[in-house]
Amino acid sequence: MECEEVRDRLAELLLEGNQRPPQPLARHLEGCQGCRAALEELTRTWALLGASTDVEPSPAVRTRLVRRVRSLALRESLLTVRGWTPAVLAGVIGVALSLGLSLLVPYSLLVSVCQRVFQLPEPELASYMMAGMIYGLPLALGALVALRRLEVWGFLRSLEAAVLFFLILAPYAIVQCREFPPVLQAAFLAGMAIGALVGSGCGVWLGRRSGYVQPQT
Repeated sequence: MECEEVRDRLAELLLEGNQRPPQPLARHLEGCQGCRAALEELTRTWALLGASTDVEPSPAVRTRLVRRVRSLALRESLLTVRGWTPAVLAGVIGVALSLGLSLLVPYSLLVSVCQRVFQLPEPELASYMMAGMIYGLPLALGALVALRRLEVWGFLRSLEAAVLFFLILAPYAIVQCREFPPVLQAAFLAGMAIGALVGSGCGVWLGRRSGYVQPQT
């Protein structure tokens, strides 16, 4: 479970009156000081609301609480080292695999293969974009490894991993495909970015299908 999911669940637990959190949530709380602090803050706020005899909590209270915990989770994910750890791990692994693939199959060679296999006319933006996507797909294995080791992921993690992957690999790719015309080079890089996004999402999907992450309860 990731912090955003945990903090959404904390608000629900308080509203439902549950005293003992499910086991996956309890394990996360044991190792995450930020989420424990959020739980304490929510508990104090809820206790004050319950002690008031003059004010009846309305449905708007739940909405504000959920928005608050989501804001805290987003802030922790974007502004803390711990929040970026899964994305960094996935991105570094993906970059290493993509670099290895480029050494085995150079960029220009794969573009030619895509043109021949899919019988695309030359020059064709689609062939360059398709080749770039292939070099972005290794991020799937990076996301899978990060998911298996850290057991935390979500859409934001996938986006962070794809952005890091592209920022790290783009300078190398620009140098290696400098013989491409500017428009075709841009198509290749765009394909790589799309491939990174697709690869990261596929890695998460495979990890969940394989049971690396326990389902949220």
